Amino acid sequence: MYSLLEKVEQSVYALLRTRDMAIARYKEFNIPTDWLLDSGVVGKIKLASVQLARKYMKRVTSELDAALDAPDKEPIREFLLLQGVRFAFRVHQFAGGFDAESMNAFEDLRNRVHGQAEETDKMSSTN
Repeated sequence: MYSLLEKVEQSVYALLRTRDMAIARYKEFNIPTDWLLDSGVVGKIKLASVQLARKYMKRVTSELDAALDAPDKEPIREFLLLQGVRFAFRVHQFAGGFDAESMNAFEDLRNRVHGQAEETDKMSSTN
């Protein structure tokens, strides 16, 4: 999924570069450029990326909940968390932010991680 996001980012940035270069060339020759302005496709791609990140974070949260009881799964939980946060951050940077639902999913993920860390601290202090 991460590599797919990288491909989408590269395609969008290449599209925007091409459009900007074409606009500059067309203006030199007094060719109208209004038709080249953003038609909303890039915005839709970014919104779809944010929605995908939200679903990914919810999936990571559910996987963390499922792996909560097994202490031998700590490396898996850490890996899932790292991948989830990394992907969410990358989408956040690409899209220019999260919508309200995606921000809630990210905060839920963060709160569960803090809750698990507190439980782990309590368990280690009682031993």
